[in-house]
Amino acid sequence: MPRATILLAEDDASVLQAIGDTLGDAGYEVLRAVSGREALLKLSGEVDLLITDLWMPGMDGLALLTEARQREPLLEVILITGNATVTSAIQAMKAGAFDYLTKPFTPPDLLEVVERSLEHRRMRLEIARWRAGEGESEEQIQNLIGKSVKMQAIYDTIRRVAPFKSTVLVTGESGTGKEMVVRALHELSPRKNGPFVAINCAAVPANLMESELFGHERGAFTGANMKTMGYFEAANHGTLLIDEVGELDFNVQAKLLRVLETGHVSPVGSPKEKVVDVRVIAATNTDLKMAVEDKHFRSDLFYRLNVVHIEMPPLRDRLEDIPLLIENLLDRLCAEHRLNVPDVEDRAIEAMQRYYWPGNVRELRNMLESILILGQKPVITEADLPEAIRRTVVAPSVEGSGGAKVSLPLVDLDAAEKTTIEKALRQAGGDRTRAAQLLNISVRTLYRKMARYGLR
Repeated sequence: MPRATILLAEDDASVLQAIGDTLGDAGYEVLRAVSGREALLKLSGEVDLLITDLWMPGMDGLALLTEARQREPLLEVILITGNATVTSAIQAMKAGAFDYLTKPFTPPDLLEVVERSLEHRRMRLEIARWRAGEGESEEQIQNLIGKSVKMQAIYDTIRRVAPFKSTVLVTGESGTGKEMVVRALHELSPRKNGPFVAINCAAVPANLMESELFGHERGAFTGANMKTMGYFEAANHGTLLIDEVGELDFNVQAKLLRVLETGHVSPVGSPKEKVVDVRVIAATNTDLKMAVEDKHFRSDLFYRLNVVHIEMPPLRDRLEDIPLLIENLLDRLCAEHRLNVPDVEDRAIEAMQRYYWPGNVRELRNMLESILILGQKPVITEADLPEAIRRTVVAPSVEGSGGAKVSLPLVDLDAAEKTTIEKALRQAGGDRTRAAQLLNISVRTLYRKMARYGLR
């Protein structure tokens, strides 16, 4: 059965065929249109995602996007273009596009963006139900699932903080749901009808970051052939997510601080300032306090970003939520793939509660999806779980008093990595740069791993 319904608008017959076949082979139901007008005729509430070429005769992609979102406000849209610029990308995001793809792109590139857009649609539908009073329970706010004390505190913080403009810093390991928190803060705020713009600092070269954030004038630097709007201006009257903020170049950090304090943006190459009204939310999986101590991150910027701090707990710290997460994720995945919801035996749940989950909720979701697609059985058993989850490692026994053999407690496989990092830090006398050299990893990678294992 189809996973979701995608409407594809493309005037090039060969491209239409290639993309349509890729989506069809991935299990999606594909409606095809050779023009914007034809796409509107095929648009209905059953369509989950619109993928459209930007440049088409008659009604172009931006016009189609605008009209389609007016008819179906929760529809997700991906734009395809042959020569993307920062300006066209920002125009697309401001018009409501989830993302855009630049030709040529590979099938994996396409499917990855499609999956993310559909996950965002599911989240927005849940938010809409929650606002209408149709949410299932208080522990299911904004696509974040859990009854644990830590998650209840996060739900409460989201509700309290969302109405205000205060800057929020969202931290936590990869896969814990940081972006869901950010989206919830935007959707529950008075800015919900304004733009939501996100920039990933790790994906932008350091020499381009200032231009990307604040814009630039024509001729400001080599290659600046036209005036370009920055992400701050694009997010005006809305929300700007600065993801992986710990990757920001030190010089750009100072300029970001000034914008946060004054609300004025200076495009590169321009003597004039522009006033912007933007709610900034920063996210990172690095320990910014540690980065401040090591002089890799400005302390004044850290305190300016850290007005409200939301720390997403790793899954291993809320194992009591796993049964509820399994139930919720299976319901969603089976609805997406048009499958019957299987039962899960107790031994399988117990095995999942013993596992360390380095990939957190994202790893749990991906594992369940794999089991569903490959197995399609009425009951998920312990034998269906990956070997890494089934396997338990026992530390070697040691000799106790009187020569008796004493078995050490059960340990997780990741404990070995944690121990290795601790040893390197001791050997380096606490110097994290030296410890990273001993481990043959970058300092930033060391920060992430230390945060993951709760090391200081």
